Amino acid sequence: MADLPTPNRSQFSLTLGTKLVLKSSVILVVACLFLSWLFIQRQVRSTADGLMQSGTILAQHLAHMGRFSVVARDTYRLNQLIQEILAVDPVAYAAVISSGGELQAGSGKGSWAEQFSVQLNGQRQFSLMNVTWPPPLRTDDDDPLISAIQLNGGRPILRHNIEFSLEELMSIAGGFELPIVYDIIVRIPQGPFITDRDPALDLTLAERLNRPQEGGIKHNIAPALAQVGLSTSQLQHVLRTSFCQAAVSTISIVATGLLLTLLFARRMTTPLRELTQAATLLAAGETVLPVEGHRNDEIGTLTVVFNAMARTLQSREHELRELTHTLEGRIEARTKELVAANTKLLDLDRRKSFFVSTASHELRTPLTSMKVHLANLRDGIDGVVTDDQRRSISRVEANLSRLQKLIDELLDLSAIEMGQTALRLEPVALGNVIAKAVEDLHPLASERQVRLVISLPSDLPVASADPDKLHRILLNLLHNAVKFSPPYSVVDIGVTPLRDGELLVSVRDAGPGLTPEEVEKVFQPFYRAPTSPKQEKGAGLGLTIAKLLVELHHSRLWVETTRGEGSCFCFVLQRATPNRELPSLQSVPIAGMPGA
Repeated sequence: MADLPTPNRSQFSLTLGTKLVLKSSVILVVACLFLSWLFIQRQVRSTADGLMQSGTILAQHLAHMGRFSVVARDTYRLNQLIQEILAVDPVAYAAVISSGGELQAGSGKGSWAEQFSVQLNGQRQFSLMNVTWPPPLRTDDDDPLISAIQLNGGRPILRHNIEFSLEELMSIAGGFELPIVYDIIVRIPQGPFITDRDPALDLTLAERLNRPQEGGIKHNIAPALAQVGLSTSQLQHVLRTSFCQAAVSTISIVATGLLLTLLFARRMTTPLRELTQAATLLAAGETVLPVEGHRNDEIGTLTVVFNAMARTLQSREHELRELTHTLEGRIEARTKELVAANTKLLDLDRRKSFFVSTASHELRTPLTSMKVHLANLRDGIDGVVTDDQRRSISRVEANLSRLQKLIDELLDLSAIEMGQTALRLEPVALGNVIAKAVEDLHPLASERQVRLVISLPSDLPVASADPDKLHRILLNLLHNAVKFSPPYSVVDIGVTPLRDGELLVSVRDAGPGLTPEEVEKVFQPFYRAPTSPKQEKGAGLGLTIAKLLVELHHSRLWVETTRGEGSCFCFVLQRATPNRELPSLQSVPIAGMPGA
């Protein structure tokens, strides 16, 4: 049994349960953080609103209680009022500022007391007046002006926003306390103090206050201001408490959620592990018992389907084993039959080759005798021969020559197939062998009006080959090229040295070319291309013999062709050792040939 493929798990692969726990943890943490942030924002807003509301009440109390003291410049009474307000825990400082922008009374606690100083002229000064004066209060509105002041290096700085930034919230959560106060400024009323318990008196006084002064002149006097600063220490303490409560709640919820998720994941993955183990055993070819499943969800459905699949596969495997056992016997019997048939075919092939060789030998002797007697008849040795008889004798001689050529080709093919052809390698001058083959084919080329051209390099080295076999190869290739070339065309035979010490021999014609289907069959015995001229006679053994003789030289014969543009038959020979250069012979047409 082959090794089963295992899932490709990386070093950091996670199980389904782990992924479920991680994803649930992320969801819980994000949800808890979001809810905690909303809770903290609500706590901050609620506490800040309460603090600013308390500061507004204190500032209005100072303004109403000290309005007569401001007019009378009763600094002693104003300081008493300010000390009463400073007794309230969140208050950091309190001050009364005249309509001219002068500090009439004021005091602070802690680091804010240092913001009150005495000048050389004996007058007191409040440093926050450089930041908040003049305040942008509307003359027709009694709403307080609320802003945030922060000490930075002992100097007060007006903040652009009264809310805390995210960085400041993180600092507060880390235990740092920021010196920030809510600064509340209210206008000190110029009229009498009216309570809500006496609306009639309020109406009377209001009419008096709204009555124009004598002479029709109305003076717009800048109001005096009451300024109270409330420390945000309590607010920051509430923030830290809220952060701690949110952290504890988040940790508790996440821990509870993780515990529940682990229980759910274990309940979900346990049947999956059982299915995985059963599938592994089933893939290994072992018998698997049905997996128990009592759930009505998708996993229960998967368990039912898996059990049905396992039963089907085990039944099919049993059938396949029986079929395999039966097929082994059949294959063994058929193999014996094929071996016997192959042995018989090999024996028949040897007998065929032996028969062809014997028949060719037996036919060669009577053919030679017949040719001799026909030559005697044609020459008139056995009596006078008329012209008609001489023509008949010539036709018989031509047919005998064709028959003798066929017998010679069959003998050569049979000898090569039976391994009776010996190869004698020796240094060969390719130019001489090519010239001899061209000269032997000169009569056929002249008859076809085809010009043979030899193209050789000037420094052609000596090749290692069998001269007779090489002559036969070239003769067959040239004969095939001349046979398929049209009149007045050129057949080129050339040699090209290669870089790896080999010599490329090529025979190129201008014939009709071959199709891809014909290229695969052109070297088969007795094959004739459909484009072969009908008047051409031959058994189709020339290219087959040339291919076998090239293979005896441990090379390969191939063809490069394009339909309608001719063909080029090529093979490679090894250089002889030591190398020896021959005289130059470049593109030399054979004398007396057409076009030479």
